[in-house]
Amino acid sequence: MKTCGIITEYNPFHQGHIYHIKKTKELTQCDCLIAIVSNHFTQRGLPSLLSMEDKTQLALESGCNLVIELPPCYAAQSADYFAKYAIESLHELNVDQICFGSETNNIKTLKEYSNTMDQIQKDPSLSMNQNLYKKNILPNDILGIQYVKNCEKNNINPLCISRNESFKSATQTRKEYFNGIAQFNDQYFLKNQTWDYYYTYLRKFLILTDTNVLSNYFLVSEGIEYRLKENAKKHHDWESFLSASISKTYTKARIQRTCMFILLQITKEQIQENNQFNQVIVSGFDSIGQEFLKGKHVITKFKELPKFLQDIELKCQYLCFDTFKARKVIYYDR
Repeated sequence: MKTCGIITEYNPFHQGHIYHIKKTKELTQCDCLIAIVSNHFTQRGLPSLLSMEDKTQLALESGCNLVIELPPCYAAQSADYFAKYAIESLHELNVDQICFGSETNNIKTLKEYSNTMDQIQKDPSLSMNQNLYKKNILPNDILGIQYVKNCEKNNINPLCISRNESFKSATQTRKEYFNGIAQFNDQYFLKNQTWDYYYTYLRKFLILTDTNVLSNYFLVSEGIEYRLKENAKKHHDWESFLSASISKTYTKARIQRTCMFILLQITKEQIQENNQFNQVIVSGFDSIGQEFLKGKHVITKFKELPKFLQDIELKCQYLCFDTFKARKVIYYDR
C-alpha cells in the first residue's frame, strides 16, 4: 500500500487544509493518506481552537484515511524539533513520503538551505530564521527545510505543493473569529482555548512558585523565570504580560511555548528522558486506514500511553474541559 504523510495543526481547520489534502492525493496517488495532527497546543505554543476529536472527524471527512496525534510536548517546539518528532512517528508507520505546503515549492532549494544550516556557526541569541538565512524565509519553508532534513534521516521522500495564497490563513481566521466575524466551520471552535483564558491559571502559578522550581521546567533558561514571575505580578492580562516578556532571545512563540511547559509542569528532565517520539497514537481512520494498521503496534487507548503522556493528557483535558474523557478512536464510514 503506497502511503503519504502530512504534518498538520488544524488550528483551526480551514479551506486551505482541504486543498492540501486534495492536492497531496493528486500529486502522490497514495493509497493511504496519514495526517499527524498536533493536539491541545500548537507548534507556536497556542491553545488549539479545535478538539482532537473534531480535527480528526474533519480530516477524515476531507479525504484522510488515518489520523494520528502529535502530543503538545512534541508539538510546541521550534521548527527543527517539531519536524523531528512528527517524522519519527510517521517513520514508525514506514510511510513512503510526506507532502507539505511551501512558498518556494522547490525541494532542491530547501535541501540547499538544509545543507547550509549544518555548516554555519549559530548564534544562540537568534532565532533559526535569523541565524540561517539573513533572508526572508517564510514560515512554511522554515518548516519545510526541517522536514527535508528529517526525511533524509528516516529514508522518507519529501514532496511539496505550492502554498495557495487565495485561502485565508489560520492566523487570519483566528483573528477575525475573535473579532466577532463568522468563520468556516466555526461551530467547532472552543472559545476558551486562548491564552487570555489560561493566563489566570498561569499567572497564579508563576507568582506562587519559587524561581528555583520554575527553572526546572523545559525551555526556561537564561533567567527568564525571574522576568516571567515579575511580569506576572505586574500584569493582569495575557497580552500585557506577553508584550513585557518578549525580548531578543525570547520571541513571542518561544514565550508561548515556555508558558505552556510551565503551565503543564513539564520539566527539562522529562523531555530529556522522552526525547524520541516513536509511538503512533491513533485518533481515527476509515476502512483503508484500518486495513493499513493491521499488524502494526499502535496506541488506541489512554491506558496504553506512556505515563509521561498520560499525565500531560490529563492536565490538558482538565484545563480545557474541566473533566477527563477517555479517548475514543473515530471510525469514518465512507
